[in-house]
Amino acid sequence: MKQPFSFPLALLLALGAGPCGAQSLRDPTQPPGMGSPAGAGAPERSTSPGWSVIVVDGRAHLAVGTRLYAEGQMLDRARIERITETEIWLREDRHLRKVALYPSVQRRSAVEKP
Repeated sequence: MKQPFSFPLALLLALGAGPCGAQSLRDPTQPPGMGSPAGAGAPERSTSPGWSVIVVDGRAHLAVGTRLYAEGQMLDRARIERITETEIWLREDRHLRKVALYPSVQRRSAVEKP
């Protein structure tokens, strides 16, 4: 008498019917650390505005979307006072505010060992 199912077919069906424990894939268009891994609580909030610094002809520019802003130009209601590789200084009225491009990265000088 011929069996209706073979053992390998039954094994494949049993393994395929169970729940999968795979993680969701990370969005490749977002920088690392923007989202939370699968299974974690609420998504991570980033304080970085998602801006970039681009140097054109030796002068630093702030890239916001598809527009470039140089020092002295207005970004909404704030004037760009200074652009460095890690932070942007904005002045609104009399208030000067520093916006860190990479808030989780800290820059400090290396200490020489004696």
